[in-house]
Amino acid sequence: MKTVKSAILIIAFACLIARPALAGHKPYSLISGEKDFYYAFISYLPETGTRSPEIIRSGLASPEIATLNFPLGPGDIIVTYDRPCEIQFDSGSIARLDVSSQLKIETIMAQSLSSDNQLSNLNLLRGRVYLMYTAYNSWEIFQLMTPLAAIKLKNHSVIIAGVDESGDNKILVKEGKAQVLYGPESNKLKTVSLKKANGLIINTDNQLSQAQSFPELAAFEAWNNEINQRFVELHKGLTPLPEPVQKLSPAVFYFAQNFSNIYGEWIWDDYFGYVWRPFYNDNYPWGNWSPYVYGQWSYLNGSLFWVPQEPWGWVPYHLGIWQWDEKKGWLWIPGSTFAPAWAVWDFYFGYYSWRPWVMTDWLFWDYPDYWLYSFGMTPYYGGDGDNPGPGNPIAYQYKNKIRKDMLKKNQTHPLPLTEEYKSGLKNLLKGLEKGEAKALEKINVKAGMAVMVRGEALASNDLGTKKVPSSQVISELNQKKVEVTPGSPVNRAKTARELARHEFINQRMVTSSSQGQAEAPGGVLPARTMRMVEARTASNPGLANNKAEDGVNVPKTLPAQAASQRFRDWNPDLRVAKRLGIEITYDSSSNSIVAPRLGLSSREAREMRIRVTPRGIVQAGPSRISSGNNYVPDSVPGQTNNPPAQVRTSTLAGSLKAPAREKTNTTSQEKN
Repeated sequence: MKTVKSAILIIAFACLIARPALAGHKPYSLISGEKDFYYAFISYLPETGTRSPEIIRSGLASPEIATLNFPLGPGDIIVTYDRPCEIQFDSGSIARLDVSSQLKIETIMAQSLSSDNQLSNLNLLRGRVYLMYTAYNSWEIFQLMTPLAAIKLKNHSVIIAGVDESGDNKILVKEGKAQVLYGPESNKLKTVSLKKANGLIINTDNQLSQAQSFPELAAFEAWNNEINQRFVELHKGLTPLPEPVQKLSPAVFYFAQNFSNIYGEWIWDDYFGYVWRPFYNDNYPWGNWSPYVYGQWSYLNGSLFWVPQEPWGWVPYHLGIWQWDEKKGWLWIPGSTFAPAWAVWDFYFGYYSWRPWVMTDWLFWDYPDYWLYSFGMTPYYGGDGDNPGPGNPIAYQYKNKIRKDMLKKNQTHPLPLTEEYKSGLKNLLKGLEKGEAKALEKINVKAGMAVMVRGEALASNDLGTKKVPSSQVISELNQKKVEVTPGSPVNRAKTARELARHEFINQRMVTSSSQGQAEAPGGVLPARTMRMVEARTASNPGLANNKAEDGVNVPKTLPAQAASQRFRDWNPDLRVAKRLGIEITYDSSSNSIVAPRLGLSSREAREMRIRVTPRGIVQAGPSRISSGNNYVPDSVPGQTNNPPAQVRTSTLAGSLKAPAREKTNTTSQEKN
């Protein structure tokens, strides 16, 4: 009965997070960094243990302390000590790490070089992981790598995997199906399919034995069942959603369905449609609540990333903008474009400042006086600033500047005006034309909505306690008799953002570890004495010393984040690479798959509309490569492999000749 109950909980949880996945459908678009980049985040941290999990990220000198809503991306390694954690992807997939575990996010939806597939790879380096998989779309190949196996999951499957200290790998399927690829060498690979309640052990001699349960994983499984039980109880009865909200991205839908009525309410706005109002507007222990105050900054994919302390903060801070309403407080307008932070920056001689990007910014971005008022700096330049008097005359000042063609102008905004927001602004402009009082209220700007901190506090883990009033900044500037002109808002925002990014990186390179550990639960943690460095041993050491041969440009070094060639991998690119005699690696920094000898990444191949096939490089067309759902040998008896159309005759493609075909072993299937 207990097993049946656990299965019901898992199925119920899957129903909560599941939405139809369509081929080619992207969960959201990105406004900065690498465009084909997807994210995960720390979604749960239990109040146990003394040492918080850490994130090892390329480019930072020391690990970052994991906090709720901390962003994760390809290349990140999550390390747990005596405190487990939960990771959520924007498809709804869940990965829970046990104590003393290490998991690397290698890629998320990285485009294949040889097919339409997209690869999501998680590498379990040590310990145990509980995976509840929900596909981004039907083209995704989702696999968990362990030291001895590659485990490909079917949509809506649940597994537990572990790497023992002895080196044995253990896999148990709780729901759905999984396929396991294992073997000692590339020409001795075998596959096995696992269904619900089936498991296996792969020992260090690459020998397999069947199992249906693992006593050593029982405690970890029980903890996960408890989390699932609490999740179902917490979200019993799904939140009824307004129909327009149901049409937004899966991440917004998931948030709205499961969290919106717990922490806030959906209300109708005459101009912007359905918006979400957090209950923090009514009563919040931190005082007068505002967005982008309580949290910290992180650095990921070339951008500063806001990490909110609000438990519901992941989606509202990254997939939508905030708008101030004098009667209702701060309102969230959901969107389908992902940003590390929907915020803008300014800089005042040692002070960094940021504030939420609001609707009126798209209208009045070019006006310096509006810009200064929104940052609370008008008094420094001779205006009334934070105390404009009754009625907040900023709206009346800009009423006459509203024009019908404002949304048609080719303006350079730091954040894009997407269709869902354009329609709201059109409604607002119509209301202003009619002289509606409510419309005039909407273009009011909340005084003091910007956060200011000293430069040395920018990398703090609790910026809400470091906030400095603009009046104090103005007083210091006046004492120093600093004379400046307001300048162009466009240039100010861009310059301030770059200054903040460099300042943050410099501080994290020096103080990240000690600062994070000092503020982590359990007191001061011991300093790290050894950094984890991933071993990268190229399968062909002589490749780097080779010169360009036969027209093929051979780079001297592999990309910084590229892992060495491996043979236990469901990626169809490796099978093609084997036939061409080239190497395939993963580049987490760009979330792509790379053929170093070709000097080609999957991102570049997609942009150039080319594809790597067993006969060379061809113009992109209907894929002849396996979709990845089933293993397909190099040749099938009775089937003729016709040459692909439009084969390139360049020296690059011409120099790559397929080697003689090897015989297919039907019992120990060749892979890659």
